[in-house]
Amino acid sequence: MLKSYLKIAIRNLGRNRLTTALNVAGLSVGVAACLVIYLIVQFEFNFDQHVPNSGQVYRLVSKFKFGDDFYHNPGLSAPIPAAVRTELTGTKAVAAFHTGSFQVVEVPRPGAEPLRFRAPEKEHEWLATTDGNFFSILPRKWLAGSPATSLSKPGQVVLTERQARLYFGDASPAVVGRQLIGQQYRDTLALTVSGLIKDLDAPSNFDFQAFVALATVTTSKKRQDNLGFTEWNNTNSSSQCLLTLTPGTDPKRLGEQIIKMVERHMPASEEKGNRWFILQPLANVHFDADYASGSHVAHRPTLLILGLVGGFLLLLACINFINMATAQSTQRAKEIGVRKSLGSGRWQLMFQFLGETFVLTLLATGIALALAQGALVYLGDIVPTGVVLDFSHPHLYVFLISVALVTSLLAGLYPGIIVSRLSPVVALRNQTGTVGGSSRLRKVLIVGQFVVAQVFIVGALLVGQQLRFLINSDLGFQREAIVILHTPTSSFFNGDKQNSRFMLADRIQKLSGVERVSMANQTPIAGGWSTSTLEYAGKKGKIKVNVYRKEADTAYLALYGMKLVAGRNLLPSDTAREYVINETLAKRIGFQNPADAVGHVLDKLPIVGVVRDFHHLSLHSAIHPTALMSQKGNFYTFNVKLRRTGASGFDQTLAQIKTLWGATYPDDPFDPKFFDESVAELYGKERNLGKLITLATGIAVFISCLGLFGLVTFTAERRTKEIGVRKVLGASVASIVTLLSKDFLMLILIAVLIASPVAWWGVDRWLEDFAYKINIEWWLFILAALLAMGIALLTISFQSIKAALMNPVTSLRSE
Repeated sequence: MLKSYLKIAIRNLGRNRLTTALNVAGLSVGVAACLVIYLIVQFEFNFDQHVPNSGQVYRLVSKFKFGDDFYHNPGLSAPIPAAVRTELTGTKAVAAFHTGSFQVVEVPRPGAEPLRFRAPEKEHEWLATTDGNFFSILPRKWLAGSPATSLSKPGQVVLTERQARLYFGDASPAVVGRQLIGQQYRDTLALTVSGLIKDLDAPSNFDFQAFVALATVTTSKKRQDNLGFTEWNNTNSSSQCLLTLTPGTDPKRLGEQIIKMVERHMPASEEKGNRWFILQPLANVHFDADYASGSHVAHRPTLLILGLVGGFLLLLACINFINMATAQSTQRAKEIGVRKSLGSGRWQLMFQFLGETFVLTLLATGIALALAQGALVYLGDIVPTGVVLDFSHPHLYVFLISVALVTSLLAGLYPGIIVSRLSPVVALRNQTGTVGGSSRLRKVLIVGQFVVAQVFIVGALLVGQQLRFLINSDLGFQREAIVILHTPTSSFFNGDKQNSRFMLADRIQKLSGVERVSMANQTPIAGGWSTSTLEYAGKKGKIKVNVYRKEADTAYLALYGMKLVAGRNLLPSDTAREYVINETLAKRIGFQNPADAVGHVLDKLPIVGVVRDFHHLSLHSAIHPTALMSQKGNFYTFNVKLRRTGASGFDQTLAQIKTLWGATYPDDPFDPKFFDESVAELYGKERNLGKLITLATGIAVFISCLGLFGLVTFTAERRTKEIGVRKVLGASVASIVTLLSKDFLMLILIAVLIASPVAWWGVDRWLEDFAYKINIEWWLFILAALLAMGIALLTISFQSIKAALMNPVTSLRSE
């Protein structure tokens, strides 16, 4: 019987080639979109799921308050973990670890030059300095060594298979005992490989590739001072702590105890009550952007929305199938009537129809796999590293089979019920009409399809407009024709002659294609930053303000076109002796007219100038209090403004700079970056969202138009004789096209009216994340409506015009 059903299903699909092609195209695109989204969502929610007893594992993080502003930090003061372990109860394990990287690793070779490896920029935190407690909380499979012995002595390092293979070309236990030299910022570590662990086969926020024994730091006063091992009031984002709580311990209560413990250890002069310690559940680490530490962070609501989008796109494809199947039910009426007359039961007919749907879904799923692979390549940087179409994972097959079954039920159940309910007498007379009200249902489903498509169209337009606003807004400084270079970190531990970078800056300044050069610790935006709590003693008492610090030379303001509204520029200085502050800081310390701040003292240093407000963070954030100072020892960033001589002139000047760079730093790569590119990178998340929405919009519109095309084709076929009669009676082509199109266009208009407020609400919620944003203009909704109507009209017109141009003799011949 199954063989018979399969044969009939294939024959029916082959007989209705156009309908089959439309359904397969819609289903394959819907399943592909759903599969890609599933891979992304499954990957993100899988972070650290392999950790045993993960519900009891927490990361200890810090929260501060300065004035009315709250600040978050994934790290804490270095002495805290040891004190928690010895002074408090409620913890089963406490693991302190310090993240970082080796800028350069040298592997000695007898009788040859050592091999040198540079850390890729994206792997800036691939190293953890810790002890065996780390692996009691986050276990790894050991190929050589053990947590108890491999990180117990100074100079020990444990490598993953991947890192061992990189350094030694071997990932076997034989690498234990090999030597390597790690070079960090102004520090060099001679290390011996003491252990080897397997690479993680699941994503983790703590997927470090090398582990240095904590004793390497604790036995060196210099390294202890670098990490602030005795400073209870110094919070460093790279100094972190994981804890496993004993059953029954209240995380909130333990956090309060840690606050009291830290306040007991802090100097009496330190202000208390503005610092909190929070136990962040391991399950939240991957989704909490407030405490991100440079690693990839996902946004849980976005993932949930993505899941809904995938479901909607698959539902759109199912709606197409339902529409086409119910529309064709009358064409199969005689077949159903004959089958019922010969004894076929209702469930047999439903099973046959569902079988046809399942065959078609399997075909679409096969095509969807190829489409999904292409989509992953197209999306490129949008898709997190690690998201792949891996056929060795069982969960992929479970998902595909589940989607095929659910899709078959969604798409085939209702049409199967409609067909199986036909009376044999009515069916054989072909008097089915609009069985079960299916005509009304088709209209509802068309409206539903275009509601989803219209929401995507509006979203794509508004996200694109906000992105253009972010990139093109006046940030308070110039950004064109500026090239950024960073002093290579290797110069820090190779005995850098302090003046070498300044000598290089002078040589660059003398190039004819260079307008100006400035040395600083960072650019105005898109660089790192540091903050300090500065105190101002005014008429109303002392005011403490958390201030973002930037260290720059005297050419900095002119190079970036930043305007002084009062006072003067900084004077050259090796140490910080004065401040130029922004308008926001002037107002924060009590000066409504920022110019009045000049001459006053801020934290023992005079304010000599006030610069017009500029953005040093993205437009997600409001402008913060900022102070510029001159501190020559921290100038490691070259800011080079090129003369505007065209692209060829830029290339020539960059080639000259590269030559000068090679003469100064022969062993370090020349890696220039245009400053405007750095600004654009601030909005990579928004750019990726725009790309995803555009792709989802295209898919939704494509699927919706496939269904519309199929229904218009079917309608034209059913009204062939009516069209023939109308043409004989003198109807024009235009009137016939209008006749076939007006009902469908009315449905699209209804969809637009329903979708517009939904889209407005969604975009308005999304814009709440920005301190600076566009106004949602009414004309964008009109534009989106016209786009939807235009696309629908193009879809309808092809078949409508074809039907209107048909020779009436042909259409009326059977009469």
